[in-house]
Amino acid sequence: MTHTLLDTPHFTGIGRRTSDGRHVVAVSLRSYLSVPEIRAALAETLGEEAGGAGAAGETEFVVLHADEAVDADAVSDTRLATGRLHVMRTPGSEVETSLAERVVSMMTEDAVVSMTDSVADLGGDSLMCLELSEAFIGQWGVEIDPVEIFRANSLKELAEDIEARQ
Repeated sequence: MTHTLLDTPHFTGIGRRTSDGRHVVAVSLRSYLSVPEIRAALAETLGEEAGGAGAAGETEFVVLHADEAVDADAVSDTRLATGRLHVMRTPGSEVETSLAERVVSMMTEDAVVSMTDSVADLGGDSLMCLELSEAFIGQWGVEIDPVEIFRANSLKELAEDIEARQ
């Protein structure tokens, strides 16, 4: 099992390939980055340091808390089985696709969004949640409180809530 140490102006970290070929990374941030910004930085860093071994859509990652060490345990099989990794998942339904398109339209043009991301992961704020709430009424006739939008664990969960309320 080979580990790659990562050191950028944005984060320090460690990564490895799993036995099934997934690239997993644990990062400790040096400054605030949204999940899409972390994906972009990882894709660039892994492309340079691992000979192109990682792309934003292929890398699963976890952001370490301040008390967690950047070491092999951070990307161990045990950690992968029990931790919440940011995994790239594409939309699977019409509502998920429309929701993802709406969210992407509200972000920077190079943002890579996954259905496993939450609005909070994406750097969303109260204004974004209010705009999404209004969009849901206009597009699907569904009213979801902005606080509920912010608290949803993922875009997938939010899409399921929309579908359930239709």
